[in-house]
Amino acid sequence: MHKSTTMNKPLPHLRFSTAGVIRFDTFTDLYTEPHFALTELYRRRKDVSLKKSVHSELNGFAKEIIKKFKRPRAVLFRQLATPTHEIIRFLKIAKKLSLEPLIFEYLGDKFVGAGNRYKHSLGKMPIYQYTGTDGRDIFHYKSICDFNKFTGKKISNVQCHNGESLTAFHHHLFRSITKLNPKTHCIDATDWFNSVGKKAGNYYEHFLRLFVRDAILFENYTVTRDEGPFVTESVLPAFLKIENLLGQRPLIVRLLPDTEELRLFWDSYPKKVGRLIGENQIPKK
Repeated sequence: MHKSTTMNKPLPHLRFSTAGVIRFDTFTDLYTEPHFALTELYRRRKDVSLKKSVHSELNGFAKEIIKKFKRPRAVLFRQLATPTHEIIRFLKIAKKLSLEPLIFEYLGDKFVGAGNRYKHSLGKMPIYQYTGTDGRDIFHYKSICDFNKFTGKKISNVQCHNGESLTAFHHHLFRSITKLNPKTHCIDATDWFNSVGKKAGNYYEHFLRLFVRDAILFENYTVTRDEGPFVTESVLPAFLKIENLLGQRPLIVRLLPDTEELRLFWDSYPKKVGRLIGENQIPKK
């Protein structure tokens, strides 16, 4: 077992606020400070024994994915890559840390209209307009698909009103706004996740192994009551199991400011996106 160089404090207990937000003292103990995470990543990548331990439990699908990590990378996991303010922020942070960004997608996940704000925003896109003097963010919405028809279907099977697939639509938008090619900066992990168990409790342990020595994960784990079971039943057990097995904590950096984690702004789109959609000017490359 490799001795951990990160702080080994026990994770705090759950408690609910009156606003329905789960608080783990904002999950501070799951996160690593960005520049320390970067230093630690480069140190761990030199550890041949650690590499062998981490990769030994990865199956064939994962070994194909691991080829993407020949150099250190910054990773974000979202069902479908699209140029929201959150993803744009991720790309900026990755650039600042001189890490090549990679977005893990889960195109085999179910598309839903309720219970998951991110998935909902893929079909009914909030276009940010401004923040009022009262602090409220104002949005215009653009509905691009039929929720009644596609709720419960795989994201990869959802079609937009114009006949284009939801995946292609958002990838074209991603490329237009970020100037990055989804083919090289995104990867669909569906086959890998399905091969180790479709439930998050099964695949998340395998996923978090990547952040012991191959990459840094950027994420936020302050969650609502609706998403609480995912964190308590999947993220925490996987995180602690990996630390116990490998002696190192997965490197996770907080993506959003802790005071803004629940702000809809981060799942919304810049005005430029609204103009591209309205003018039908999204390049189909």
